[in-house]
Amino acid sequence: MTREEIINRITAIVKNNLPDFEDREIDETTQINTEANFDSMTFVYVMCKIEAEFGIQIPKRKWERMKTMADIADAVEKELNRK
Repeated sequence: MTREEIINRITAIVKNNLPDFEDREIDETTQINTEANFDSMTFVYVMCKIEAEFGIQIPKRKWERMKTMADIADAVEKELNRK
């Protein structure tokens, strides 16, 4: 799976689950964890959706450090490469 495919799938999840991003352009520099008006439980929900989409588990301790789309894509890539 290419990085572009990973980002496209993550983008779809973000847009479907975070209304603040529904009509926004999202790229690797977009700050997912700080630009939106949502609580930590919503972030956990979205991260669980991303994990389910890719059939992976990202260590929870890494979630706090994820701010941008690039951070999330990096974590997904790393876990996919472990498979």
